[in-house]
Amino acid sequence: MKLYDLISSPYSARVRIQIRLKNLPVEIEEPPFALRSNEFLRAFPLGKLPLLLLDDKTTIAESTVIIDYLEALFPELPLIPTSPVDIAHNSMLIRYADHHLAQSLSPLFIEFMSPEKNTTAIADKLDKLKSELNKLEVLLTALPNFRNRGIQTGDVCLAPIIYYATELAGWFGVEQVNDDLPVVSDWWRWANDHPAVHDTIGEIDRAHKSSIKRIQGVG
Repeated sequence: MKLYDLISSPYSARVRIQIRLKNLPVEIEEPPFALRSNEFLRAFPLGKLPLLLLDDKTTIAESTVIIDYLEALFPELPLIPTSPVDIAHNSMLIRYADHHLAQSLSPLFIEFMSPEKNTTAIADKLDKLKSELNKLEVLLTALPNFRNRGIQTGDVCLAPIIYYATELAGWFGVEQVNDDLPVVSDWWRWANDHPAVHDTIGEIDRAHKSSIKRIQGVG
């Protein structure tokens, strides 16, 4: 199997974390065609990365679908809990990452890339980001203590999104955006104690910063 991957993508990163945590026999490669090119779209109709290419040339798209498939195929060292309530809690973290926190990041990226900075709009979007992080503080406080369980797919999906949340806030002068969120900060330290998370976050950090330098014509 091969994972076609975009190294700076938080969605690709979560699958790489899973592969590394479970030591799966999956090769990680760049796609054979340029992203969004006609060749890419003909080969892979959804036109998105990450993409899992199976040995029979079947493809599976969407990061959470890929993660669920790999968990079903390789159940050893499970990253999904077994009890119904724990499964629900794990799914809540995934939904929060994708449908709450991630949705607050794109507007800030657009503001960062805009040649004209709208300070009022930026402040409003930073407030929305902080509001989403406050939700996570409440959610992690309400859920059973993560330090009493192993890492799960909810954590794997959330970690790269948290990286980008802190990175984007820093672009606009808000350093250590999690400082007044003790449970979120503790979760972030705990997640990064896992080498697969720490190393993958380092990868996306290097790739992301290199890409921003190219866009800005620096270096």
